[in-house]
Amino acid sequence: MKALTTLLFPLLAGFAIAQDQCEFQINCKACIQVPGCTWCSKFKGIGLQERSTHCLKVGDPKASQCESGAEENPKNSQTIVGDEDLSDSARESQKEGTRIVQIKPQHIKMKLRKGVSESISLTYRQAYGYPIDLYYLMDLSHSMLDDKDQLASLGGQLTATLQELTDFYTIGFGSFVDKVLLPFVDTHPAKINTPCSGCAKAYSFRNDLPLGTDGSLFAMKVREAEISGNLDSPEGGFDALMQAIVCKEQIRWRDQARRLIVFSTDAQFHQAGDGKLAGVVVPNDEKCHLNDQNMYDAYDKFDYPSVGQINKVTKERDIYVIFAVSSSTDLYKELTKVIENSSWGKLTSNSNNVVDLVRDQYNAITSVISLTDNSSSAISIEYSSRCKNASAPPIKTNQCFSMREGDQVDFTLHVKLNECPVGQDREIVEVKTLQDSLLLEIEFECECDCEDKDDHTTPSEICNNQGALVCGVCACFRNFRGERCRCTADGSGSDKIDEELCKKSANSTELCSGRGLCVCGSCECFEEDYSGKFCHCNQRKCLSNEGDICSNHGTCSCEECSCVPGYTGRVCECQTDEACRSPGQHEVCSGHGVCDCGKCVCNSTAEEGYSGQYCEDCLSCIGGKCSEFYEGVLCRFNDPTSKTCNLTVIVVDSLDDEEDRGARKCSFVDKKDDCMIFFTYRYLDNSKSYEIHVQKEKECPEPAPIMAIVFGILAGIVLLGLLTLLIWKIATSIHDRREYAKFEKERQNARWNTEGNPLYKDPSNTFANPVFSQQQIEE
Repeated sequence: MKALTTLLFPLLAGFAIAQDQCEFQINCKACIQVPGCTWCSKFKGIGLQERSTHCLKVGDPKASQCESGAEENPKNSQTIVGDEDLSDSARESQKEGTRIVQIKPQHIKMKLRKGVSESISLTYRQAYGYPIDLYYLMDLSHSMLDDKDQLASLGGQLTATLQELTDFYTIGFGSFVDKVLLPFVDTHPAKINTPCSGCAKAYSFRNDLPLGTDGSLFAMKVREAEISGNLDSPEGGFDALMQAIVCKEQIRWRDQARRLIVFSTDAQFHQAGDGKLAGVVVPNDEKCHLNDQNMYDAYDKFDYPSVGQINKVTKERDIYVIFAVSSSTDLYKELTKVIENSSWGKLTSNSNNVVDLVRDQYNAITSVISLTDNSSSAISIEYSSRCKNASAPPIKTNQCFSMREGDQVDFTLHVKLNECPVGQDREIVEVKTLQDSLLLEIEFECECDCEDKDDHTTPSEICNNQGALVCGVCACFRNFRGERCRCTADGSGSDKIDEELCKKSANSTELCSGRGLCVCGSCECFEEDYSGKFCHCNQRKCLSNEGDICSNHGTCSCEECSCVPGYTGRVCECQTDEACRSPGQHEVCSGHGVCDCGKCVCNSTAEEGYSGQYCEDCLSCIGGKCSEFYEGVLCRFNDPTSKTCNLTVIVVDSLDDEEDRGARKCSFVDKKDDCMIFFTYRYLDNSKSYEIHVQKEKECPEPAPIMAIVFGILAGIVLLGLLTLLIWKIATSIHDRREYAKFEKERQNARWNTEGNPLYKDPSNTFANPVFSQQQIEE
């Protein structure tokens, strides 16, 4: 019994809350704007003079007593108006003279009740050979001279690349410098016509060649375009970009084509506010101002466009901008984050890689299908899809990746009316890809039919003859108010009966729960934190720790938070378990943790510890997401244009800042050359998909210095020989010195007796001359 009570209590509590919300709606319009409530103008067997609650919860037994035709309970509905079949290829559509269809259906009429979601199925299939409009917008300041020449020489290759992509392409060319005003351009008479050596007169923007199919004419126009010059480093590219986008007839943009602008420059850009330096203060009007010579002649009347304006017009006209830049790459990289329909690529110093850059960026654009809409705050649209994995459960996303021509994906749109705008009963919403759109005509079910059918002018006795009975309740005439129109506009009542209407229950002695004043049967709360019919609802109970009502993820209704889908908790502070499922995964936290308030708490043991946003990483485990992305990254790295690679990546110069953004860094060795390839992946919370960044350069081991090793070995041998000789010399010298010292010592200690030495011979000898001696005697 206890278990049954525990199970039923949340359901009963929810019913009581809904019942309470319905009960306190005092008119039909307010009633039907609460999901799950129905309004009854007249009940069977109950006199109109009897006071009763007209707004009831759907399913309430009392609702069954409502007379036929007296109930107001609008429901959502949808009617498909446009449902053309999807096109297989652009070529077939062109032959048949029909338009190319990539989205089905194309037009739906809907009726929505506030707070009740309606699901729509949408199918997208990428047609083969979809037409392309490519407009090349080039900076022709003096520093771009070599880039212009290179583009002219590569014009044939660029058109050949477009022919590979589609049979129905057009190509055009435009150029820009800057506003011909000080301090942007030198307007001195000696410089105005020749701002630099060999330069033409400066100009703002020129439409050199409208879109067409002649590739040789494109190359010729680029070659003939003259270089000019200006004074400051930033250029007037935004003026040119705005004109290239909004001048549809002059540029010759087609209705059915992928419209691309390649914005080529080597400098930064002027934006809104910079025009004040030249006295131009009127904001850009986002209109076309090309004269008969295809020149922008309103540069001195309107300021440069802002980044927000560029973002606005690219989305409105479905134009994609590719920033092809050779410097200030960090600036343009950040710019693409605020201009939705844009990307960037780095040009070499002379733009000789422009063809490859355009091809790579086009492939990146077409490999992603992204749905966006222009709905107001009154309407919310949530997207979900299985993308190309039909066996996987749907995930909340408005994007699918790795798309190729012929691929088909299905989306489910959950459309909900969040509020009933004042003075507005419908809205037209466009759900768009870059080329196609689904039109939603949404009618708001915020009014009751009985309000139009009942007489608003005939007095009723029930309404004290000071009001008419509309939808079963009193609609008071001017200067009267109250439930029975017994009160005048100044608040005075005709009797004290209405005080009973200010008591929460029949046994209550307090009027308005002691927190308000009873004025003609209605409570006026004097404590700002309290509301409700009896001032009994404490709004503070809906505040989060940060002081936000329902954590900004729901609405507060009499102390209780009604959370938007995807959030739960007492004050909607927690995301549901769906937030703990990684893209394509069924299990919460990859099966290695628990979901705590929308965040994964990963298992951590001595043997293995899991980490990551979805507990998908394990340092002691083999594989993981790094191994899962290995093949796709290697494929894209070795052949970026391959149509067989099943992974979309973004090539960057460095991954130094990626880990600070919450990305996981991975690396592996390319067996082809033993070089290390580094990449990172992270989850995008808004789409539950991956973003993979690959470092542009491999890190390869340096080749062994053979000659240095050979000469080093030879030098070592010679050095070793010399060292050996030196040691030998030192050793022999020490030995000789020791022997000599020993000899000297022995010599000094010797004491020989020369007379007693039998070996001694006297060094002096005496010889007698016999002849001499005889002569001496005779004398």
